[in-house]
Amino acid sequence: MKRIALILSVGLFLLTSCVYESGVSEAYSKYRFKDGVTTVTVPGWVIHLAAGIGDLEDSERDLLKSIDGVKVIAVEDDNLNARVDLHEEFYKKISEKKNYEQLLVVREEDHNVTIFGRMDESVIKEMVILVGGEDNAMVYVKGEISPEILNNQIDISNPNRFLSFKH
Repeated sequence: MKRIALILSVGLFLLTSCVYESGVSEAYSKYRFKDGVTTVTVPGWVIHLAAGIGDLEDSERDLLKSIDGVKVIAVEDDNLNARVDLHEEFYKKISEKKNYEQLLVVREEDHNVTIFGRMDESVIKEMVILVGGEDNAMVYVKGEISPEILNNQIDISNPNRFLSFKH
């Protein structure tokens, strides 16, 4: 009887803690076992551990401590990359969710990048970075990220800086 209660408790916990995000979960399920696709899931405790032991500035450490989990899908195979466009495939599904807003949109000849965010008052609760075109990737970040902390880590002019965007 105790074993059944334990199994039911664990099952209930897993069901209530798993959040289905349209587009993100679908993409992860669809591409995670495909050849030529790299998928990575990093739980929050690993990120927090890295924040505590890494050689980081205080603001970088604060950013990492505000992240509760990351999922990454990256298409590495050139043949598959030519046939897949993650941005085109999942943009509509993510943008239709009323609780996501577009934080950044970049449209170029060979690339489309959109960063979606779900805000809760003064923090970003979730971000989805969707890249399609010549390169394909999707990054899902969950946490309580202050836009000020994130803004301090982005330096477009210095490609060697933490979280820099390269030209």
